[in-house]
Amino acid sequence: MNFQSDNQSTIFPEIIEYLNDINNNSAPAYGADEITLLAKNMLVELFETDLKVMYVSSGTAANSIALSVISPPYGGIICSDNAHIGGDECGAPEFFTGGSKLVPLPSKNGLMLESEILKYLDNHGLHGIHEILPSAISVTQASELGTVYSQSHLKSISDIAKKHNLYTHMDGARFANACCFLKCKPADITWKSGIDILSLGTTKNGTMSCEAIVIFNKDIQADFERRQKRAGHLWSKNRYMAAQIIKWIENERWKNAANKANEYAKNIRKILSSNKKILIEYPVDINMVFAKIPPNIQEILLKHNVLFNPWYGNDNLTRFVTSWDTKFSEIIKLEEIINNL
Repeated sequence: MNFQSDNQSTIFPEIIEYLNDINNNSAPAYGADEITLLAKNMLVELFETDLKVMYVSSGTAANSIALSVISPPYGGIICSDNAHIGGDECGAPEFFTGGSKLVPLPSKNGLMLESEILKYLDNHGLHGIHEILPSAISVTQASELGTVYSQSHLKSISDIAKKHNLYTHMDGARFANACCFLKCKPADITWKSGIDILSLGTTKNGTMSCEAIVIFNKDIQADFERRQKRAGHLWSKNRYMAAQIIKWIENERWKNAANKANEYAKNIRKILSSNKKILIEYPVDINMVFAKIPPNIQEILLKHNVLFNPWYGNDNLTRFVTSWDTKFSEIIKLEEIINNL
């Protein structure tokens, strides 16, 4: 029973089959092929607007290159105090932007607070050119703690950004799970909520290694290909990246997979909370459950081959993650173990 990470999940078999199907002829390189065009058209339909898209192989690359588009070397990128770009990307955003400074602000249950953003912006500028220039706000949807921004919350943050001449970036590593929780369309929580550029994550939700940088704001689309090339992420055989997106979108496969993962996480929350010694730490909006579990119970779970992650040195805090390929039999087995404690 592996509940460690959705990064460890398998790939949609339809993707493997499709990659094999298209692997019979050569095709134009660097995205000038029919499969890449089809994938873009499907994304346009999914997001209900024209857009520019580039594929990269990791979420860190997607975030870092996307941020390089909207923040200069002397810029400041406002984010939450537990943002992935701040704690888990090894300085890549600073590197790819040429020196932009991340500005982590206090959050609540992983979600940024408008009051903290305004407090920072209202107190900025006292030292003139000696300070960084706030250039962007980066939100993570869903957050690193498994919580989800509402459409109104996102709109409120992006309105603040626009008022202060900042761009808004979304780290959408678990974007599909957030959409399913909100029961909304992808457009509702992106460009319709003021998002300028999105790092669209698909790897945690069924693809092999395909993250998409989706640019909605036409004002920042001009030189993106050069940034991608300079970063070493311009794929010559781009059709094999695009093919993953085609099968991810097809038949709402992305939505069905994320809905399943979210539902199984709710089951785990219910199972764990049935034991009075286990405390659920954060709201369970998507496919992640954070729970404080006493060490003796953790040992019992591990003896039964229940795999989970301890969470960054917090006392007894653990994280359970479900994915599209989690089996219901694993949920039932976990329930049996907890019931027999």
